Amino acid sequence: MSALKIIDDKGRLTLGREYAGRRVQIEDRDGELVLTFCRVVPEREAWLWENDRAIAMVRSGLDQAAHGELNEGPDLAAAIELADSISDEVE
Repeated sequence: MSALKIIDDKGRLTLGREYAGRRVQIEDRDGELVLTFCRVVPEREAWLWENDRAIAMVRSGLDQAAHGELNEGPDLAAAIELADSISDEVE
């Protein structure tokens, strides 16, 4: 796609509504501006994307869930019963 656009007196350039709200990285390559669409990952989540084994496990789990391959959850009633049977007193 090629289009001729004019940058306004405040330095703004409009790309069109189809690009509204998208985050871009702007690179100046010897006077040629290159826009790259980006997604930002919070620092506390970056480890997941940097760990091939972990992200593969997450993707596998999501795929299993999408196909209805779900496991029974924990038996909360049994856990409560066990907790109730344990004395709170310290000996």
